[in-house]
Amino acid sequence: MNNPTCECNDRIATEIKSLSELNEIKAFFSEQLSEGVFTELVLQKPYYKYKSEKQWYADKWYKCTACGCLWEYVKPDFPASGFVRKFSDSNYIERGY
Repeated sequence: MNNPTCECNDRIATEIKSLSELNEIKAFFSEQLSEGVFTELVLQKPYYKYKSEKQWYADKWYKCTACGCLWEYVKPDFPASGFVRKFSDSNYIERGY
């Protein structure tokens, strides 16, 4: 397989507020996985931590095989929105309060 090229520089983090946005994000990740551009990771760090009482974890993690960018995906539970966060330098930052 040739070295894959990625769209990571062209994409940004986003909030997922609608079914059409969700479908676009799912299609993007599915395509990237099938083309070998992304690999799926298993990470155990929470994206949200409140003291030591509550921790929320991402639904999926992806890593770009071309540039090393990390992508964190939390699917929406409508009416609550979801999100995709990008870590270009592969350094994960959790949100804590």
